[in-house]
Amino acid sequence: MTSMFKEDPVFKTNPETVGSLIRSIHDGSLALPNFQRSFVWEPKRTVELIKSIILRYPAGTLLTWEQSSSHRFDSRPFEEAPEGIGVEPRRLVLDGQQRLTSLYHVLSGKGEYQFFIKVWPFIDESDYTLRPLEEVELETAIVAYDTRGRLRFDPLDEEWQLANGTFPLSSFHELRKSFRALSRAVVEDRERQDLLEETLHQLREGYLQPLESYPFPVVDLPESTSLLAVCNIFETLNKTAKPLGAFELLTAKFYPSGARLREWWERGQEEYPILVEFDVDPYNLLQSISLRARGSAQRTDILGKLTSDELKQFWDDSVAAAADVLDMLKRECGVISPQWLPYGMLLVPMAAIWSELRTLRPQQQAEARERLLQYYWCSIFTENFDQGANSQVGADYKLLKAWVVDPDAQEPEAVKDFDLTDADLLSARANRKALYRGVMSLLIQGGAKDFRSAQAVSNSRPSEAKLEAVQVFPKAWLQRNSSESGADLILNRIMVDGETRRSIKSRPIHEFVEAQDATAQKRLLETLESHLVNVEEGYGFRSADYADFLQERLSLVLEAIEGVTGQSVVMDSEVGEP
Repeated sequence: MTSMFKEDPVFKTNPETVGSLIRSIHDGSLALPNFQRSFVWEPKRTVELIKSIILRYPAGTLLTWEQSSSHRFDSRPFEEAPEGIGVEPRRLVLDGQQRLTSLYHVLSGKGEYQFFIKVWPFIDESDYTLRPLEEVELETAIVAYDTRGRLRFDPLDEEWQLANGTFPLSSFHELRKSFRALSRAVVEDRERQDLLEETLHQLREGYLQPLESYPFPVVDLPESTSLLAVCNIFETLNKTAKPLGAFELLTAKFYPSGARLREWWERGQEEYPILVEFDVDPYNLLQSISLRARGSAQRTDILGKLTSDELKQFWDDSVAAAADVLDMLKRECGVISPQWLPYGMLLVPMAAIWSELRTLRPQQQAEARERLLQYYWCSIFTENFDQGANSQVGADYKLLKAWVVDPDAQEPEAVKDFDLTDADLLSARANRKALYRGVMSLLIQGGAKDFRSAQAVSNSRPSEAKLEAVQVFPKAWLQRNSSESGADLILNRIMVDGETRRSIKSRPIHEFVEAQDATAQKRLLETLESHLVNVEEGYGFRSADYADFLQERLSLVLEAIEGVTGQSVVMDSEVGEP
């Protein structure tokens, strides 16, 4: 067997000069995939890039992808580059758009701003010699002017340029003529004219030449590179930028076949505002479609096997299903905002089987919805999606599809193997996000009230649904008054609005309540009760006994969990009993 280290790499790396790259942009052989965002750099970022290139500092790697003659992605020219010149792009730029667009604008004179070099910061005027580059203040030597705006002067006027020793970098190849004119304009003595002209040529050839010859490392992916590899390589090289996801790649891949994913997604967002409200990732819709078409939500299947026809067949139904599922979670599960959605990934299998529910008679449909909600709650409280979510989705879908319509079929893993224990919940901290959000949304679903209005939180408008979690017994108070620790436990949290949090300040909640008048106290205690806090006299909350408070609240929360999951929580004290 050939060693993996002897096989050809999935990519090749070549240095390419700025000049070569700019020519490729201009002739259309280097282009952008249509899913790339627009050019957004401000002039100061372009100036910083110019400085790095002049100083020959590293300016990052570029990532390109060769295009095949048999299949081409939807593409567009770089901003301000010529369009419709009849040349099919040989490569698409996946990483480096902003840098290359900036340099194209700099050297072509295109774009809203033009960039100029001031020559005098580079020259010692006492003897017309070139200053060492490290002594030049490049911040003042490179400037950008909005030549389309209203300036009090015209930086493109040759007389102004000579008077100010300032020339456009777009005239890089014509600077010799400008430098001769400058030396003749500022010096009368012929010998000193020649000296200044020679120094200006040294400036161009020595300091400015990298604007033509600077070599960018280019990682070039061959046309045979799979979509999955493209995603993985992009993510490896480009940790801080917007991810290049399967949705963007498939948008470009299927565009020629009439699958207008981007247009479909924008239309879906307009038709179903809840998708925008919950910031749904369109990739989740692709996963849902892949489940229905192929029984898998793995990225390899989505990128390598999903077809244009399958997208056309399932897209509209999947968008509507995702909106319906979110609406159900919002109305029936306390997920009144994205803040309380435990797993966005749960949307994938639930939306994929939603169409199964639509085929049932009303009574059967109601029963199937109950089982779907049971699956939802069980998945949260077993934290089944914390790891290997893509695989979990596929495994769940196969069982869920049958079980929601037939209660005698095998249950999904989260239902069948429900294993939440009282000890686990008692010790769970708020950094276990799914469990924490699950408990909080369960409180909302159960009728938790708003501390200001005393109305159910679930009745709040979206603009009012932003809640903050506060500790019933703050850490500082526990350190002073209790031998117990663990202030960041989930069971020590309640949800309040921002105004109430500011009123509470750093006090424990029981002290905040006691500081109110009798009417306010009664209202606040009723509100706390709706958050599953035992507020009776002599119990942990009122007596400021943290250990008792936790045990009492644990009992109430466990009862609520058992109600929605239809499962019994394992009580550690009962383990091992006959």
